[in-house]
Amino acid sequence: MTGMLPPTRDLPPGRHTQIRAEVERAVAGRRRRLVFPLLAGASALAVVVTSIALLPPEPSDPVPAVQVTTSPPATSKAPDFGVPPETVAAIEEGCGRSAGVGGAKLYQLLDSQTRWALLYTGKEALTCSLGVGGVEYNSGFSGREVKWLPGHLARDDEGVSAGGDLNLKPVYAGVPGNRTVVGRVDDQVARLTYTVDGRTIEATVANGTFTARIHYPSNWARPSVEDRGVLHAYDAAGTLIATDTGVVADCYVSPETGKIVHGNDRADPLTCKPATPWKSR
Repeated sequence: MTGMLPPTRDLPPGRHTQIRAEVERAVAGRRRRLVFPLLAGASALAVVVTSIALLPPEPSDPVPAVQVTTSPPATSKAPDFGVPPETVAAIEEGCGRSAGVGGAKLYQLLDSQTRWALLYTGKEALTCSLGVGGVEYNSGFSGREVKWLPGHLARDDEGVSAGGDLNLKPVYAGVPGNRTVVGRVDDQVARLTYTVDGRTIEATVANGTFTARIHYPSNWARPSVEDRGVLHAYDAAGTLIATDTGVVADCYVSPETGKIVHGNDRADPLTCKPATPWKSR
């Protein structure tokens, strides 16, 4: 054994070239097997991307140029009469039954020397005494076109009652006499006064209505000459906007039908003024 390398062996002529060609073919084959799957994957990815790009966008809700806010529908709140709802319902039912009418709604409840109430149906005004003379509900009424107003106010009902001492029924002893006038107003009336017998009082204005009552001693007798008194209506600034003496000089017609609804019903409707709608509760 020696440290000398073995002698170099010569290959036949052309063998070097043949071996090199075989090696290059083998390497090229492996590269093709590796490259083709990658190209196929890239092509598939391109197809997916292209497909996604061609999908139309999902519709979206239009965005208004100005922000829109919605409010809940307005609801009318029932007046507060300072008594339970059951009491209100009982007054409406009892006063309506006393007057022989249905559908009465309470608009004012008053308690000054005597307890009484103002109610309306679609066709009547009711002035109802509560518990006076031992009678739970005692109602008078007058028929009116309550849908319409002849200007700023309408005098719907009025009456005069002598003192209870003059009544033949002992249960009325001590009950004061009174003058009463009630009606409706439009939304411009903020204050109303009632003048009669040389006295002026403030009417109660509430819920599109007014009430005025002057009390007299229990031995007061009804005067022989009737005095209907005068109503003066004022707006919020204190300006006098209407006066009512109880005599309606003008006539008023419904804008819907042309029928006379207030004033002289024998007048020519073409000469009458248009009535205005009453905004009831």
